[in-house]
Amino acid sequence: MNDGASSGTGKGEVIVGLDPRDRSHAAVAWAAEEARLRGLPLRLVVSVPWLVDTRHLGDEPQRTTLRRQAGQELESAAAWVEAEYALPEVIMEVYDGSPVAALTAGSRHAQSVVVGSRDLSRLQEVLGSDSVVVPLAARAQCPVVVVREPPTARTARTSRPRLVVGVDADSPSSPALEFAFGEAALRGAALNAVSVGRPPLLPLARRRRRAEERRHGALARAVAECSSGFPGVHVELEVPTGDPVEELVRASRTALALVVGRSRRHAGTGGRLGRVVHGLLHRAGCPVVVVPPR
Repeated sequence: MNDGASSGTGKGEVIVGLDPRDRSHAAVAWAAEEARLRGLPLRLVVSVPWLVDTRHLGDEPQRTTLRRQAGQELESAAAWVEAEYALPEVIMEVYDGSPVAALTAGSRHAQSVVVGSRDLSRLQEVLGSDSVVVPLAARAQCPVVVVREPPTARTARTSRPRLVVGVDADSPSSPALEFAFGEAALRGAALNAVSVGRPPLLPLARRRRRAEERRHGALARAVAECSSGFPGVHVELEVPTGDPVEELVRASRTALALVVGRSRRHAGTGGRLGRVVHGLLHRAGCPVVVVPPR
């Protein structure tokens, strides 16, 4: 077991942050499957945040208890992973500090970071002490996978796996598209590229049709630039008109995962995310992958 901060000595691993209060295996299962498919080590991380009173010498026994409980959680998760998956390496780490700091540091050398979502409200996610998802997705230097899976998403999926990638046709995110193609190829899934347009101010059929044609052309060009290395991935283009959050939530209900890019406008702005990404983290019917800009 590794104690303290992520050293960054390893290159190319999948990291999953464990929450001792959440006994669900959903995030761990996604991370373990990703590590198995890519032939990468899996790092299990539990953070023990510093509490004000535990910095006093008399409270050291409490600190020791918290670390021991973290170690037990790691050992339990590692035993489950090793029983279910054949992985090249499983690493356990206790981090002294906040989970956001631990996972953000790990993102500098990871292929992806996976976390679960405890369905906090938007205000709790931004301001609460339990907030991990939003600040991590806003700061990480690798893709962040947020596993929030309502029961309806599991039962609604078709037998053929499908990934959805949301694309802003005005400023397409190549990193998000490239990740989506790679993930689809890895998992033997089809890819649905969706670019949502706002309704025109004047509801004229001809103007709406022309806008859709322009958006379809821009989306097709963006997809073509990323698809050459993945000839086996079947791609479908979709250019609906409406609210981007609503349309992508609809598309996510039968998807294996939804991939979106993090806007450059919010890079380096602490815990801020754009409205669309923030909304999808709370409402999507499948895991959401937030890919940072280059």
